[in-house]
Amino acid sequence: MIRTYQAEHGGTVFVQALTERQRRTRTRLMALVVIAATAISAATVMGFTHRAASLARSDITTSWAP
Repeated sequence: MIRTYQAEHGGTVFVQALTERQRRTRTRLMALVVIAATAISAATVMGFTHRAASLARSDITTSWAP
């Protein structure tokens, strides 16, 4: 879709705007990207936490002697 408006210099400016379908597609795609980024960051944090807890447990069990 092409829109026109009056510019400050007095001339007509033509701007190509996105259609409703293109805007909807872009919005949905951005939502999926945000969801994927959130899931990846949560998995990364959980992985580090699990690894740290696992290492802490292994240190305790190997160093402890009755």
